[in-house]
Amino acid sequence: MRHITAIALFIAAAFITAGKAIAQDYAVRATIPFNFSVNGSQLPAGNYTLGSDVTSPHILKISDWTQHVHAMVLAMPSADEKRNANQLVFHKYGDQYFLCEIRSKESSINVQLPTSKQEKRARAETQLAGRPAHDEVMIALN
Repeated sequence: MRHITAIALFIAAAFITAGKAIAQDYAVRATIPFNFSVNGSQLPAGNYTLGSDVTSPHILKISDWTQHVHAMVLAMPSADEKRNANQLVFHKYGDQYFLCEIRSKESSINVQLPTSKQEKRARAETQLAGRPAHDEVMIALN
């Protein structure tokens, strides 16, 4: 009986460890030096962890634990071939930044974020002013 209990505990520990290893594969870290928007939420500059849960890989969690900042957004898998670049991609309109994509070759996070109403409004205002549609700003992942 003790032998069966020991085997069961060993198997449970293996699953817990494997689950943590998989979960770590679904997170990236980045230092973002400017305020930005994601899913309609304004987030301050800081050190962020961006990740998803194994059980819901399409829901992206964005957190800066030191500033107690958290946001969630529904992300779409990226079919883009730019996966070899470890970076966050932002669209910039004037002085506003909008997170639009995560590209990671070392993680399972290669996603595009939907365009928010605020970004559509910023794009329209930029075009109305006769400026280029947007600039892409890329931040390296840590």
